[in-house]
Order: sequence, then C-alpha cells, then structure tokens
Amino acid sequence: MRKDYLNFAVLFTGSLLFQIIQIGSFPILIVQLLEGGAYEHFVIGLFAAISWISVIVLSPFVPGLIARFGERATLHAAFITSLAGLALLLAPVGLACLAAASILLGVGLILRWIACDTLVANLSPRATRGRLIGLHEALMGFGIALGPILFTLGDLRAVTWLSIAAIVVGQACLMLTDMRFAHQDAEEETATAGTSVYRLIVVALAAALVAGFIESASIALFPVHFGHFGFPLAEAAILVSAFGFGGTLLQPPLGYIADRRGYAFAQILCGVAIACACAALIAFAANYMVLLAAMFLLGGAGGGLNTLAVIEAGNELNGARMPAAMTAIAVLYTVGGVAGPILSASLLSAAGNFGMVLLFGTISLMLVMTVALHAARRMRPS
Repeated sequence: MRKDYLNFAVLFTGSLLFQIIQIGSFPILIVQLLEGGAYEHFVIGLFAAISWISVIVLSPFVPGLIARFGERATLHAAFITSLAGLALLLAPVGLACLAAASILLGVGLILRWIACDTLVANLSPRATRGRLIGLHEALMGFGIALGPILFTLGDLRAVTWLSIAAIVVGQACLMLTDMRFAHQDAEEETATAGTSVYRLIVVALAAALVAGFIESASIALFPVHFGHFGFPLAEAAILVSAFGFGGTLLQPPLGYIADRRGYAFAQILCGVAIACACAALIAFAANYMVLLAAMFLLGGAGGGLNTLAVIEAGNELNGARMPAAMTAIAVLYTVGGVAGPILSASLLSAAGNFGMVLLFGTISLMLVMTVALHAARRMRPS
C-alpha cells in the first residue's frame, strides 16, 4: 500500500509540473513575447489559440500511439516536443519560431494529458479510484494557478529556463512511476468488449462538454458580467478567483462521493449545484458574500463534471480502450472550452446581463435529466 502511495506521489508530481508549464505559464509567455514585438491583438489571440488547435487536430491519433508504443514512450514524446518548443523561445523570436513553439507545446500537452489521465485511472484501485482521480484533477487546477507565479521570479528568458527545468524534473518523476496496471478490472473489459467506447461513456462525454463550456466562459466573461452590476475590476477578479478555488478544492470530495455513492449520483449533485449557484447569482446579484459562495460552488461543480467524466471512464473501461475514452473526454472538454465564450458572449449581448447565467443553469438541468434517464435505462431489465 505504501509503495502504491509513493507511486501516485511521483506520478502526480510529474503531471503537476508539466501542467504548470504547458497550461499555467506557456500561454502567458507567448502573449508577453508577442506584445514585446508590438504585434496586433488579432495576431496575439491567434497565437494563443494555436496550442489548443494542435490539441484538437492531434487528439484522434493519441489512442493509437499509446496502444502501439505505450504510456512511457508517449510521455517521452510529450517531453521531447515540449522541450523543443521551449528551446525555440530561447532563439531570436520571430513569428515562425513562436508558431512552431506553440504547436510543439500543444502536441506535448495532449500527449501528456491523455497518458497521465490513463495511468491514473488504470493504476487506481476501484475502491479509491474516485478520490485519486479527484486529487489529480485538483492538482491540475492548482497547476494552472501556479503557472503565473513564475513571472514574478525573473524576466521572460529566465521564465523560459525555469520552465525547461520544471519539465525536466517532471519527466524524471514520470519515469520513476511504476506503470504496470496492477488494478485492471479484467472481467469488466471482457463484459463490455463488444460495446462502443462512446456508447459506454456517453454521459461522461456530455459532462465534459458542459464542464469545458462553463469553465472557459466563466473565466473569460464573469468579469464583464459583474462589471455590469457595478463591481470594480478588483472585486470581480476576486469572484472569478473564488470560481477557480472551488474548481480546485472540491474535486477530492467529489471523488470521495463518487466512490461511496457512484459517479451518476455525483453527476446529478453537480448539475443541481450548478443550477442552485446560478439561481443565487441572479437572486443575490448585489450581495458580494453570497456571490463569493455561489462562484465557489459553481467552480467546484463545473470542474467536478470533468473529474466525474474521467471517473466514469475509469469505471466503465480499462486496458487498451482507456486512451480512446480519455481522448474523447479531452476533445469534448476542449470543444466546450472553445464554444463557451462565444455562445455566452452572444447571450450577454442578446438576453441581458443574466443571459450567460441562465444558459449555465439550463444546460446543467438538461445534463441532470440526461444522467437520470441514462441511469434508469441501465437499471431496466434487458
């Protein structure tokens, strides 16, 4: 048991260090380098999106890579591409260099993302899988929060060197991980062998889409939303930070609930919590303390939907089909992340200040109904 905990400790540490760089600091680094070159805002926005475009384009190939070469080799590829991308930033900066760096970091991100999620799910004993996945997802949120801190430690060149050092240490941790799948549920793999991966985790895919939608739209647009109600930018930023803290701190408890009561119960709980948080945001729009609590709950429940999607995939699938499931979840989360700000901003313009919040509440209740119907169908005698 102690060896298992040490194994997860090095795996989580390696994954966290990569997360700090690939999502927490690299996007800021690219934007700062472009601003230093006095490029147009359109160009800056385009380059900020290149990594995510790489994620979507490469995603269909990742399960095949893992199936053929294994998680260890995939993580080596993630390290090499990320290291090469960061090294390009040490060269004389030009648009071609920055574009190549963004593509390479995007490739490294999706390879590490799927390989690590697959490892966590496959290595976790079924009895504690929810808690371990919840802890890993909490650390991923923490990594995003830690990334900007690097910019307090030196200039952009120093941050690049620190980023290189971080992924070197992270890769060392990942290579120390024992990647033998000691806790596979072989009987489940046999029982579901003839069923499509996507049919088995259809609710998880819907939950991942909703999670990406709510998280990206909230971070981008809630400062505007709260500004409409007279809150200064500093107070609006604190409210958005409460959303982020909820998304980090509430993942392990949700994992525990999933272990004890099942992931479907936890998914319904998250959907209802999102709807309640949205109701509070509307009913108490001028009460700052209530807004803080509502944003914390919204962040925890919104992020929890993605955590529970990974838990569902871990419980329904294992072995060779796990990477395909994790890739599908990652793609749906990313698609939601792209669509969220666009649709929510449109509603802010067309339906007034509460348009985005009403949309969140509506899709969360639709997800609750989807989970309930799916659970009822599975309980029905065949």
